[in-house]
Amino acid sequence: MVCQLNKSLYGLKQAPRAWYSRFAAFLLTLEFVEAKSHTSLFIYHHEAETAYLLLYVDDIVLTASSPSLLRRIITSLQQEFAMKDLGVLHHFLGVIVKPHPTGLLLH
Repeated sequence: MVCQLNKSLYGLKQAPRAWYSRFAAFLLTLEFVEAKSHTSLFIYHHEAETAYLLLYVDDIVLTASSPSLLRRIITSLQQEFAMKDLGVLHHFLGVIVKPHPTGLLLH
């Protein structure tokens, strides 16, 4: 008996690649482009609006040039995927992020 698997299952060796392909394909429909410097970084640029999305397995860091653009992107992602908006970035991959007058302090 032979079975055909229609979707990747969590825990399989190829599941991360399938998840990345699915997520990246959706981002391309939102007019994001994959950065040449790193495959986990996606950039959206349209006229004066810019957004950066960093994907690490199932963690996402998203920033945008305006709150309205940020909200539109989050809403689009939530309509396509089951996800939660955890608000302002406090830590990511063991790095603590604190606001600073000149930008962000990472430690």
